[in-house]
Amino acid sequence: MVTMRTFEDLIDDLGGMGRFQILLIISVISCQFFTGWSMLQMSYAGLIPSFRCIVEDSVNVTRNTNQSLDVCEVNGTVCSSYAFSGPAQTVITEWNLVCDMKWVKPTITSVQMGGVLLGALLAGQMSDTFGRKKSLYGFNLYHIIINVGAAFSVSWIMFVVMRFFIGIGIGAIVVIAFTYPLEFLPIKWRPILSIVPSWSLGVALFSAAAYILDNWSQLHLACGILSIPSLIGWFFVPESIRWLTLQGNVKDAEKVFEKIARSNGKEVPLDTMKVLQSIIETENHSREFARSYTYFDLFRNLRMIKLNLVLWLFWSTLSLSFYGISFGVSSLSGNLYLNIFLLAVMELPVRMTTFALNNRLGRKVTTFGFMTLSVLPSAGCLLAYLLAPEPIRDTAVNGLSLIAKMMVASAWSNAQIWTSELYPTVVRSLGYGFANMGARVGGIAAPFVVNFDDMPLVAYGVMTVLLGVCTVLTLTLDETKGKVLSDSFGADTDIKTTEPQHDKGVDKNGEVMGVFDKATEQNLKSDTCTRF
Repeated sequence: MVTMRTFEDLIDDLGGMGRFQILLIISVISCQFFTGWSMLQMSYAGLIPSFRCIVEDSVNVTRNTNQSLDVCEVNGTVCSSYAFSGPAQTVITEWNLVCDMKWVKPTITSVQMGGVLLGALLAGQMSDTFGRKKSLYGFNLYHIIINVGAAFSVSWIMFVVMRFFIGIGIGAIVVIAFTYPLEFLPIKWRPILSIVPSWSLGVALFSAAAYILDNWSQLHLACGILSIPSLIGWFFVPESIRWLTLQGNVKDAEKVFEKIARSNGKEVPLDTMKVLQSIIETENHSREFARSYTYFDLFRNLRMIKLNLVLWLFWSTLSLSFYGISFGVSSLSGNLYLNIFLLAVMELPVRMTTFALNNRLGRKVTTFGFMTLSVLPSAGCLLAYLLAPEPIRDTAVNGLSLIAKMMVASAWSNAQIWTSELYPTVVRSLGYGFANMGARVGGIAAPFVVNFDDMPLVAYGVMTVLLGVCTVLTLTLDETKGKVLSDSFGADTDIKTTEPQHDKGVDKNGEVMGVFDKATEQNLKSDTCTRF
């Protein structure tokens, strides 16, 4: 009797987490390393130094500098220009974006996040249409070019436009760089992608570069130039086997298996072509009418609608909180560069525990725990503003904000792997991209809703409520721990592959012989698709 072999079985036969997978993760994640730097440019570029108002005497045509700090007019006369304190060269000092131009700062950030939203949308569709590899490295090259171009902005309007286009690159890279390597990993090792600290290390490097360069233009130029080595991965990283198979390119998919086998020092399983062919045949049967999926397919049934809405709110809330604190770091007390550095590195120790927790406790319990721990410090900041005296309040809010951001980042790391596993392969990038849309909406709203300068009580109140709601909603999602990734809609993902369910052997034709376990037998009887 012949059992149904899965894609995970083939990966395990090729060494599981071997040399190939390690090099793949390094190559792909390197594309994401500088997106954290690029995303948080405005946390430095938007710094508003103290300034003095300069007014022009129309009679003597002389300039008088008012000695009062941060005022926008003198005796009813509007400032003609401003004298900023300190050496920092930000977009605020470059184009005098204070007083009646103060609105430009949060607008730049929101426009940037609008670009990230569009990039996430484009990435999901393009990677499922043209392939993961071409899409990732195409957007990576685009991101490098746009960052260099932004360094030569001649007006704040041009800078806003460039930040929008940079956002497109960021959004696309973030979406593809996570789902791409996931499709080469065995089940046990999928959560490792949630703890690779590429984003955090990129932000930490940004804080050091901002301290050394102290110039918004040079930071953009450095980001673009230092990102160039990440393009080298193009010559090593193959196209996704899953994507190739579901496009009908079984021969090309088999060649990728041969490359993995050489790299890991293994032999290609005899039944590789048979398994891949069965996958494409069942997928073709399930599609019936079309070879390509769109975002409309994410809403084809009530289960998918519920999944999309919950994940969308989940990601938008995490993004609102994460970027609200990150972009508002210049409003916190203490040294700006140290605060940016701490925001990046403090989350690393906690995030490193997520791999073990995901495999031991599962995605649901781990995410629920981190979400709960993000609500508490957020509520603590709210209480500090309401009850604590000012000196104590500032210290408490600083510390609790760092903790809240750390827990939100850890919850988001879990959400990334969980979201990827909840969608079938045929729409995985689309689903992940749709969830990222929610994150970008949260990012767009963050500079205005989580505004620590003008309304800190509202900011922490909104964060506390939304994080609390999402904590409860995590309980409505399915657990995916130890389950194979589904290929298509309707596929049953309840069979676990962490423990063997039957004895297997391979005959001379490469067919796997063995005894059916009950779950596999039930799946064969049902008209579902083969699962990866």
